[in-house]
Amino acid sequence: MADITNPSSTAAKSYSDFGALGELRGKAQRNDKTALRESAEQFEALFIQMMLKSMREASSVMKSDMFHSNALETFEGMYDKELSMSMAKRNALGFADVVVKQLSQQQSAPSTAELLALRQKAGSLLPAGMPLNKPQLPMPFTKVEQPAMPLPVQTLKPLQMNKTMSLSPVRNEP
Repeated sequence: MADITNPSSTAAKSYSDFGALGELRGKAQRNDKTALRESAEQFEALFIQMMLKSMREASSVMKSDMFHSNALETFEGMYDKELSMSMAKRNALGFADVVVKQLSQQQSAPSTAELLALRQKAGSLLPAGMPLNKPQLPMPFTKVEQPAMPLPVQTLKPLQMNKTMSLSPVRNEP
């Protein structure tokens, strides 16, 4: 079991513990590899706690007034915080691993200045590539000689009228 009185204990470190945050910030400034992992775990814990809080708020409609109190809300908040910290330490969601992987890739990527230096060094060895400003050619205004499409020929036939048909409007008489 972790000693919660020892400030250097990893189980006692939380995103709400300002001393631990200061220590973590110092590690990050020294480029300590454990600082990235600890930060990712605390981020995952905060994410889990916010998720649990949202779930509790969504289910608050089903709570009755008889069992609802401020003390219960305080207990649930503390329980959610501890549960989120323990889930993050056990890597329950795997969210911290993804954050560590993503940030490690960004740290190992070359800087813009290094990329520009490499591009200048290799400029003569690489093909020029596609030009950015391609010369524009005007469209020709010459008339294209093609016959026009013929319209379909329709022959109109006169309407055959019966004796029952009339051209006058229909009247509705009472």
